[in-house]
Amino acid sequence: MNRTFFLAANSGRGFFSLYEQFPPEGVFLHVIKGGPGTGKSGFMRRIQQAAAERGLDTETILCSGDPDSLDGLYIPALGLAWVDGTAPHVQEPKVFGGDGDYVNLGVFCRTPLSEQDRARAAELNRAYKECYAQATEKLTEGKRLHDELEAIYRPYVDFDALTEYTDKTIEKLFDTKL
Repeated sequence: MNRTFFLAANSGRGFFSLYEQFPPEGVFLHVIKGGPGTGKSGFMRRIQQAAAERGLDTETILCSGDPDSLDGLYIPALGLAWVDGTAPHVQEPKVFGGDGDYVNLGVFCRTPLSEQDRARAAELNRAYKECYAQATEKLTEGKRLHDELEAIYRPYVDFDALTEYTDKTIEKLFDTKL
């Protein structure tokens, strides 16, 4: 069985991360490094598929900025995990060699980039960061509008009646008394 999680979120208050809690204590962590498009997510997907084919449970961590991309993989039965160790969730082994190491997928890229590609990559990086800044601004504005709208409705809500209705719904669903 595969369980899927997010360990981070982009919000109106900025980027929130729980990556420092991944993986569980005692698990050996492979921190994957490499530029955008170098295969970090595909690498983890292939390992996850191979584990699933062998009947092993896995936990995959989706990227908060691109849910089609993996940021992490954990295979409990093997005590092994992999994580994308690049921004915005830079991660390092706590004790290199003791509880983690590095997987450098950059070794599969021919570098340095051409002058033209280097200039284009720099421009795309700048634009990418600007988009995230704009997204955070929009999320912040959306949160402000939500709070303002909620303030209008809140005085009209009968919370005691809502609690009673919720309790009855739970009782009906689970056939128990609270």
